[in-house]
Amino acid sequence: MKPTKSDVAHQFDRMSHAYARSSDHAHGDDLAVLLDYLRPQSEMRVLDLATGAGHTAAAVAPHVAEVVAIDIAPAMLERTRELAAARGLRNVITAMMDVEALEFEDASFDAVTCRIAPHHFLDIDRALAEVARVLRDGAAFVVEDSVVPDDRELDAFLNGVEAIRDPTHVRSLTSAGWVHKLERASLRVVASTLCKKRHDVADWIARAGMDDAGARAVYEAFDSAPAAAISHFAIAFEAGRAASFTDDKIVIRAERAVRT
Repeated sequence: MKPTKSDVAHQFDRMSHAYARSSDHAHGDDLAVLLDYLRPQSEMRVLDLATGAGHTAAAVAPHVAEVVAIDIAPAMLERTRELAAARGLRNVITAMMDVEALEFEDASFDAVTCRIAPHHFLDIDRALAEVARVLRDGAAFVVEDSVVPDDRELDAFLNGVEAIRDPTHVRSLTSAGWVHKLERASLRVVASTLCKKRHDVADWIARAGMDDAGARAVYEAFDSAPAAAISHFAIAFEAGRAASFTDDKIVIRAERAVRT
């Protein structure tokens, strides 16, 4: 069953502290690539969608005039404010807002960022249309998210185990799927790259706040993974249990087409 927005808000409210501590979100080569693709300038006003615990907003803020960090989960916004205060960042503004209904004027941002969140968006096409609407002509949307291979078996495995681990997971797209959706929203892809990200399975499960039955279901999914998935996702087992796996994150710079 498809999650509701209330489901998403509740999940990330209750797990906000876990995401604030998450090394997967706080660090990584992928975050450095996102900053490089953003090409931040001191006068820029940036919108960070689905900011979570604020790791991306806090990384961007020292390089720009202002970051508006939005999220649907109030507790996540509290974690963002805590992180900004801890780093002495006074140019991070938070607001509770739905990515599908941005409460901003047209062409009001110099850039929009979003990192490791769109696979939770209920209507990604509507969200991308909103991104395009609030961007100034020629401005960039720099997005990062999990992607699945262009292979049905591997796609089904990763999206399946993600949904078992967190029922608010909607779908990770393929790289080609991302390009198609962005270009349909008048966002022209000018650069993209894939980054490998290794996950400790126990930490990954804990960050979703699963009960014992849910955790067992995730481990069972890894135990029954097809050989192609074990190879592609570098699933490593210790003492007969999945210990780690590696997936792909795509980082994309897409620029808003000039309005006619």
